[in-house]
Amino acid sequence: MSSTIDINVISLLVNDDFINYVVNPNLILKEMWDDFFSVHPDLIPAAEEARTILLGEFGYIEMPAGETQELEVRIFEKCGLPIAG
Repeated sequence: MSSTIDINVISLLVNDDFINYVVNPNLILKEMWDDFFSVHPDLIPAAEEARTILLGEFGYIEMPAGETQELEVRIFEKCGLPIAG
């Protein structure tokens, strides 16, 4: 992972559906993102980097569904973005 975060990675990290797809996946989100990446295969590397940021290097995180908002706040802070109210 580079020292600067690509704009495509940031876009995925602040997308609620992507966060839930990675952290709390379900069939609907999987189908949606599979369709998206089949149309935009150039964004797969950004998605892999975003997934690593969300899950860590081992690709696994234990997180109850309600804690994704806290994760989103940390991501916004890390990326230097304003937190939407």
